Amino acid sequence: MDLKNLYNNFISEGYTNFYIEGIVGTMKNDVHCLGFDNQNWTVYYTERGIKSKPIFSTADKEVAMAYYSEFVSKIEHWHLIAFTRSNKILDDFKYKLEQLGIKTIQNDIPNFRLTVDRVYRLFVIDKDIFIAKKHIENIPYFDTDLKNYMK
Repeated sequence: MDLKNLYNNFISEGYTNFYIEGIVGTMKNDVHCLGFDNQNWTVYYTERGIKSKPIFSTADKEVAMAYYSEFVSKIEHWHLIAFTRSNKILDDFKYKLEQLGIKTIQNDIPNFRLTVDRVYRLFVIDKDIFIAKKHIENIPYFDTDLKNYMK
């Protein structure tokens, strides 16, 4: 298997929390990565652009890819479904997802621009995003007034 195939496999599994150096896109913050460094393939963690010491290192690319694949498969990969101030909208999404047999995770955050203001966030895990997108339109959902909040 090559790196592009590994990347495509991760996408098909619904994985979001990974980065493979040299393959599609820019590096995310706070993510475990697979890269090539000083003649070795390494798995490491990066936070705010700072690399940790390698978690795993080998000269063998196939061994590194197998290790990274197993490592990434054990991570819960969250997909945002709703970002709203409306408890009703949140409950509507939860109900629809429960009817589909999909487990949800609610992880609310305060809006620091206003006091006593809560933003509700709803997530699904891994491949459940594919089921959700098949049956529910307009996900991820963002309240209109929250689009500027994300900038």
